Formats: sequence, C-alpha cells, structure tokens
Amino acid sequence: MFQIKSFLKYPQRNITDLDDVVKLPEKYFVEMTDLVALNGIYNQLDFMYLDGAIIIKYCDKELVGFRLWDLVAHLWAYIVNVIRDFMRIGEGSTYFPDQPVELRLQKVSEHLLLFSVTGSEIVKIVLPRDDFLLALLDGAEQFFACMSDTFNAKCNYSNELKEIMELKAAIG
Repeated sequence: MFQIKSFLKYPQRNITDLDDVVKLPEKYFVEMTDLVALNGIYNQLDFMYLDGAIIIKYCDKELVGFRLWDLVAHLWAYIVNVIRDFMRIGEGSTYFPDQPVELRLQKVSEHLLLFSVTGSEIVKIVLPRDDFLLALLDGAEQFFACMSDTFNAKCNYSNELKEIMELKAAIG
C-alpha cells in the first residue's frame, strides 16, 4: 500500500534541472539500502548537511518525490516530530529544512488523517491513519538505522531511533 524510501544525493552532482532528476534519479541519488554505493561516497559526505530525498507513494501514486529533495536527515527528524504532535493534539506540521514546502498531518476521524504537502504543487489526500503513520515511522527508522550502521563513526541517531520506537508502540 505505502512505499517509502530514502536517498542521499551524490555530493559532487549538482542539480540544475528538476525534470532530469525525476527522469534519471539514479544519476543524482543513491538509495539508503545500497550499502556499496553509500560506502563509496562516505568520504565526500558532510554529515551536518546531508542532501537527499524521501519518496512517499500510496498505491503507486507519488505523494512526495525527487523534486522535493532537501536536507534528508533533518527532514526525517522533522517528520518524526510532526507524527509526535499529531498523536498528541490531532495535527502537526513542519516546513522542509531548505525550502518553503509545508508538510501537514490533520486528524479527519479516528481512523483517517489528511496528509498534505504544500509548495509549488499541492498534494492533499486522506489516508488510513495507523497504516500511514507506521509506514512513515518505518521509513524514518530505516533511514536512521542505515545511517547509524553504515556511518556509525560520523553520526549517532540513537535518540531518533528511541523516539520512533516509542511512537510505534503508542500506535500499537
């Protein structure tokens, strides 16, 4: 139902054409599960400013794509905070770290939420609450665990991983 993947941008590849990024993402990005490619760019990465992308699809409909690449570790942390706020008060929102794009979750009913991304294009869709939240948390966990496992000397995401586990437990 949901497909959520994380990518890091190749550090020496400049993006000047978003249409090219959409057509040929592998030219600009490496998927977080590609350990060989990740190890190949290890020495080029600035771990304080990791450019990348989060791809979110629902039933093959792209909700967030490569056009919205940004500081991926920051964005995942922001998304985890949005989920925490949503679970606490029924809504949460954040802006992408380096662009005026808002990501928002709003309670529609006990089992549904409204997911919206507002930037140059607008995405609004009602989704099954628990399934979507768990999919997002699984994506965040995969990203932070991959980063910790692959680059453990350069980054520590134990706090983020702990919060993700707590949120997953609260959802059930």
